[in-house]
Amino acid sequence: MSASRNAPVASSAQGRVWSKVFRRSRISPHMFVVAEAAAGQVDQVVAGLGLPRATSNSLFDNAHWATPLLDGAVTRLLTYGLRALPSGTRVYGHRPLRLLCHLMDLRPPARALTGERHVPDIDQLLAHLDQQRQADPEMLLVQARTAMANDAQEVLAAVRMFFGDEAG
Repeated sequence: MSASRNAPVASSAQGRVWSKVFRRSRISPHMFVVAEAAAGQVDQVVAGLGLPRATSNSLFDNAHWATPLLDGAVTRLLTYGLRALPSGTRVYGHRPLRLLCHLMDLRPPARALTGERHVPDIDQLLAHLDQQRQADPEMLLVQARTAMANDAQEVLAAVRMFFGDEAG
């Protein structure tokens, strides 16, 4: 793998605090909502990771895009008037959040967040990302589809699938 795929993305706002891009979701401590102004950058970083993306878009339903990332996923939801869950980009998991902070050159949370057992080492996260890139694409797509949620109950079900029953 190319080392550049794991290098932080240069930006004019280097060193921004993570909370300027991500905020904690009210639904679960294992989910983070991406600020709309940063959604394009998050999407660009995730698209560059070389992981498969699951999509769902039908005539009378919401549109979903989801990419597995470490033990969670990054999702984008576009609603068409069906607003049980607002449109937006979301990150499932603390490890994916911390990896994205590294890749986007954001200052990550200084301490473990609610629901986070410990603060992982970035080199370990990068090694796990490289392992994930070698995984079976169909298994990764199953992981991505798990994150496609239309409402809070589906989000909580996905969180439990990713992080266990205690995560709910």
